[in-house]
Amino acid sequence: MSYPSLEINLSKLTHNTRNLVDDLHRMGISVMGVNKVFNGCPETAAAMVDGRMEVIAESMVGNLKKLERLPCPKALLRTPGLSEAADVVRYADISLVGNIQVLEALSREAVRQERRHQVMLMVDMGDLREGIWFEDLEGIETALRRIISLPGLELYGIGTNFGCYGTILATPKNTGKFVEITKAMETKLGIRFPYISGGNGSTYHLAAQGLLPKEINHLRIGGQHIFGIEYVEGRYLDGYYHSKQKIDLYLSDSYLFRAEVLEVSAKPTVPVGILSVDAFMKEKNFEDHGIRRTAVLGFGLQEVPFENIHPVENGIHLMGQTSNHTILDVEDAAQQINVGDQVTFEVDYTALMHLCNAPSVEKVFVR
Repeated sequence: MSYPSLEINLSKLTHNTRNLVDDLHRMGISVMGVNKVFNGCPETAAAMVDGRMEVIAESMVGNLKKLERLPCPKALLRTPGLSEAADVVRYADISLVGNIQVLEALSREAVRQERRHQVMLMVDMGDLREGIWFEDLEGIETALRRIISLPGLELYGIGTNFGCYGTILATPKNTGKFVEITKAMETKLGIRFPYISGGNGSTYHLAAQGLLPKEINHLRIGGQHIFGIEYVEGRYLDGYYHSKQKIDLYLSDSYLFRAEVLEVSAKPTVPVGILSVDAFMKEKNFEDHGIRRTAVLGFGLQEVPFENIHPVENGIHLMGQTSNHTILDVEDAAQQINVGDQVTFEVDYTALMHLCNAPSVEKVFVR
């Protein structure tokens, strides 16, 4: 095995996925399993399908190409670019769309490729990302009429999003308002939405408390089954695999990052000389803890920010990093750290995303 490496436990992912799907189905809610943090990894997507996830969702068309052979419906999570329309129709069964120009481009491609493409119309309920603004009822109606009338397209449903850009929480009030809009559109157009998608993992806490409007029958979720964490309230989910570290670190032991020790030596904890800026043009402050035993590891910001990983072994402290090196204080490590050893870290969502996108990190799958 080469280092740095990321170990992904597929059995734990399948177990958590099955729990999530079953939990939500008992509430009358279908779910799209979001695979984007894994950068279109076919192995993790297959593990979710093994956990009874019916639809796998990605946020980049290139990642959908990687999943072409996966035997399940696939969705593009973000609004397609006009330049991507051909590949979206080719590789996605469903896409989330927030404007008419893209709808028309998808229709032309669906006709040309002799395919049917399903569309979820997105409504922005205040988070300021994708979708037609919720007060623009005429715009929402017009877009829905176009989906219904355009050849090659089918109405999959209507959706909204919370918590990703504007940090807006899903609440009974704004999800209720979203349902009001969907009901008004159903009445006006004489239709029934197959799916009313009330958001992503940040909406899960409402469903778990029984506070989500009953009309919402669909969510798009990544974090809960991937990490076994409910993020809004900050709690580990019972029956799911998750970290044993304190919850406010938001870690998982299903994904273990390992890096090799390149050097070990006793050095001061404050640089010697005139301070300037680091390689990223940032000023730094240093606390003087005297001479400490430090270790230099073979990864840096190019692979993952050190703030988003946590050593498994007690007594190891992250000091900082450059683009290709990370510095640890190992003076109080439970086991002596030597050159050639591997240090293991648990990771949070941000770290997992970086590591899965880093070609220098070897991915290792275990069951």
